[in-house]
Amino acid sequence: MSREEELKKEVTVQPNSLVIERPKNGEEKTDSFSCSYRLIEPFSYLSHDGNQNRALLILNQEIDLDLIPLWELSSIVVCADGAANRLYEYFANKPNLTKDTCAQLQSKYIPNYIVGDFDSIDKEIAQFYKSQGAHLIEQSSEYINDFSKAILCIQLHFQFLANGEAWPDNIEVENGLSQIWETKFSNLSSIPIKVNTLSAIGGRFDQTIQSINQLYILHQTAKNLEIFFHTHNDIIFLLYKGVNYVAYPSKTTFSRMGDKIPPTCGLLPLSNKPIILSSHGLKYDVKHWKTQMMGYVSSSNRIVGETGFIVECSDDIVMNIEVDF
Repeated sequence: MSREEELKKEVTVQPNSLVIERPKNGEEKTDSFSCSYRLIEPFSYLSHDGNQNRALLILNQEIDLDLIPLWELSSIVVCADGAANRLYEYFANKPNLTKDTCAQLQSKYIPNYIVGDFDSIDKEIAQFYKSQGAHLIEQSSEYINDFSKAILCIQLHFQFLANGEAWPDNIEVENGLSQIWETKFSNLSSIPIKVNTLSAIGGRFDQTIQSINQLYILHQTAKNLEIFFHTHNDIIFLLYKGVNYVAYPSKTTFSRMGDKIPPTCGLLPLSNKPIILSSHGLKYDVKHWKTQMMGYVSSSNRIVGETGFIVECSDDIVMNIEVDF
């Protein structure tokens, strides 16, 4: 049997619209999917849900999407070092607005924290945000990147909040956040936090790869976090080992033509091992399908599930969904 014939047996081409029911924990399945599942809602940031802990993390690349909806529905906003410059410039350069209006926006959208080694942030911009109430936390260690420092800041914010404790006044400037996290909270948290991250993808390729690396690492070291990377074109996140149900109100939630043209997606095996996939609700559904780098990869697939789809994987795998609001 040729490989093409084998693929035809492993891949099912679905119609452009399917209703995929959410799995029910503890009940038998008829399609080989396991009983328990992980619910992932990548577009929940578009809804007002006061019960969710949401952080907006901005990294040091140009902001090329509409920032305000993400900001307005976030519990806190954290800038990693030079991202504060990007934030300031974003509002300074808004088209069709007067200088006074831009200045008002700059004064309105103040991050809760700016954290990093401060080798990138402009001193005048740092002083501006400090004068407006932002916490500036210098962490000079060269052994932790600014992304990781910002994640520590987010973890500590919600942990202190849950404990009814105030943010510490004096934090050791080399590696104080890490020391507090290790000694006070033993590197563990059970507080679920969604972290919507801007500018993690794009720009320098090594930084993009490091961001993807952090998706895998943080799932192992900080299981209370759900990390979503936002770009102008897509949202990127991790599907976890086992059964995942990716849910959304409708395909038009993230794609203007989603009711007519199935949105594009990819299942990307960017770890160091082959992965076995089964899916239900994609245009090209697979069953017990092996994917790996230097092998077969499900790119340019499409989403046909009306309000969700299922992916079961033998290990964690990166997924991207094209967005077009």
